Amino acid sequence: MEDNSAYRDLFFEETDENLAILNQEVLQLEQHPNDKAIIDAIFRAAHTLKGMAATMGYETMAELTHAVENLFEMVKSDQIKVSRELISLFFESLDLLTEIVENLRVDESDALDISDLVSRLHQVADTDVVLNESTRQGEETGDLFTYPELEEGDKAAIQAAMSSGYYLYAVGIQVEADSMMKAARAYMLVNRLEQFGDILLMHPPADQLEQGELDGPVTLYFLSKEPAENLLAETEGSSEIESLKIRQTTVKEEQQLKPDEKDLVEEVSPGGDPDLRQVDPADQADELEVGKKKSSARKRTPAKQTIRVDLTRLDQFMNLVSELVIHRTRLEDVSEKNQLQELGEPLTQVGRITNELQELVLQLRMQPFNAAVQRFPRMMRDLANELGKEIDFVTEGEETELDRTVVSEIGEPLIHLLRNAADHGIEKPDERLKAGKPKQGTIKLSAYPEGNRVIVTLQDDGKGLDPRLIEQSAWKKGISTEGLSDEQIQALIFHPGFSTAEVVTGVSGRGVGMDAVKEKIASLNGTIETHSEVGVGTTFRITLPLTLSIIQSLLVKVGTETFAIPQAVIDKVNRFEETQAVPVHKGEVYQHEGQTIPLIRVGEKLELPQAEQALQHVIVVLIGDKRYALVVDDLVHQKEIVIKKLGKELNGLSSFLGATILGDGGICLILDVTSICTRKKAT
Repeated sequence: MEDNSAYRDLFFEETDENLAILNQEVLQLEQHPNDKAIIDAIFRAAHTLKGMAATMGYETMAELTHAVENLFEMVKSDQIKVSRELISLFFESLDLLTEIVENLRVDESDALDISDLVSRLHQVADTDVVLNESTRQGEETGDLFTYPELEEGDKAAIQAAMSSGYYLYAVGIQVEADSMMKAARAYMLVNRLEQFGDILLMHPPADQLEQGELDGPVTLYFLSKEPAENLLAETEGSSEIESLKIRQTTVKEEQQLKPDEKDLVEEVSPGGDPDLRQVDPADQADELEVGKKKSSARKRTPAKQTIRVDLTRLDQFMNLVSELVIHRTRLEDVSEKNQLQELGEPLTQVGRITNELQELVLQLRMQPFNAAVQRFPRMMRDLANELGKEIDFVTEGEETELDRTVVSEIGEPLIHLLRNAADHGIEKPDERLKAGKPKQGTIKLSAYPEGNRVIVTLQDDGKGLDPRLIEQSAWKKGISTEGLSDEQIQALIFHPGFSTAEVVTGVSGRGVGMDAVKEKIASLNGTIETHSEVGVGTTFRITLPLTLSIIQSLLVKVGTETFAIPQAVIDKVNRFEETQAVPVHKGEVYQHEGQTIPLIRVGEKLELPQAEQALQHVIVVLIGDKRYALVVDDLVHQKEIVIKKLGKELNGLSSFLGATILGDGGICLILDVTSICTRKKAT
């Protein structure tokens, strides 16, 4: 086999992408069986997989994808109706394809037994016949197709090819009159033929088909070493094709069909067969190449160029840009304090270049949340079938962007949460009906940005976390619950080895997973909160940092200290008067645009003394869909800052996201606004 090692990485990258597309689209097909756009997307991905496998020489994979593609084509032509059993067969094929790909990653072998699955795929495909066999086998009395004119150069190329073992075929394709995509149907069939030989001449040209233009039949001359019966078998199952004729012929026969043309002079051998003129081997190759160039009328678009970069290099790039921002800020401060006007223009240019670098490095690091969740719909479908439950899995905010490191690491804890929600949260259909709920349960996974962090919520409308049941399980395991509130008792599900499942299943119940979830999220500098109501459902709220090192911020004074507030969460800034604070039960509120919102004095929260003669300001921040008013002693100015982690030793400081270095070399802490606004006071 040809050495394709140089293309293996590209093959795996594109194969993973197409398998992900197939899993997503087949899942959508089950919900929308008549959506032709979904069928087209599936067919394109399957066709691409087959082509890549064949190019790499992976015959087992190519055979399986070919069988899957044929079945998709019959679904597309409404010869087979989409059913739950058919979808399961598709998913079984995708699972086996995934297994083949994983084996190829390890030992470059795709030698798996696919005979049973391919047989079942063919069995389903054989339930109907797409084309009339008598038409396919060329048993009609005459050929009604009109073929392209053969020029002298074409005839010479055909003769040279036939002397090398090729057959000449006249192919006629007639698409059904009521087809909505005539050109596309013919184009797919022509593409399939090209896998087994070379097209010499075609009418209409390939580029016209690519543009969707087709009014009549498609006719072409085709050179191949494959026997006619093999070509017929390979093209069987083409959808919306009214007639397909593949006729083996010779140049002389074609000339006899056109008596007004001059026949090509051929010498006849003693055996009666045409004795083709002798051609120099080098000339044969040149003539064949001419024929191939004539057959390739398609326009090629330049491929998008990409390059792989190690993530550690991107991290190093980000750190260098961060340091550049710090020193640019220091230079700006020095220039301002010493009134160095001659530095104004160079610093402006440095600032512009630095901003462009910042945007570039941040874009390089960002990845949509969809990259982490795209495999979940298929997983939830299989999980619902395994558990005998009806689950509607909904995702929102898939376009929300996170640092690619976070995206790659958050998948594992989300899988644990989803499996527990499906097993422990959502009830059986009959139980839901008795409880007055819809038969189908809902699990919703959403993500949305909040300042310089992303909030991921996982919500189900199941039976919720029963504090009494958790309390009993904790007592059996020797965990004390004395003095704990119901909310604190519910949080015990994250205790190592804790489980309330009465029966251990393949899904959950072994007391592992939830503690690993909390540990993994903590390792990402994130937090997880639980809100559950018995009989209503459970919501897990995960707060994740974007891990972006450069943000816009507002520097404020609280007492004698300077702090930074991420500008992304700030809604409005106003002067504050004590008369605007309205005392209420357990706190104060602030009137803002006709709304009463909680008032938080940052100095009191951080236990800092108020500055003397402070001109206090109130900063209205938006956390999720809720507003809070933060009272600070003074405003300094807006500043672009570089976030530096506090380190493990200071992880317990929940009021701070990190620290930054100011232009004068001083250190400024960055406030964790979400924690300050939502953290309950100790009682």
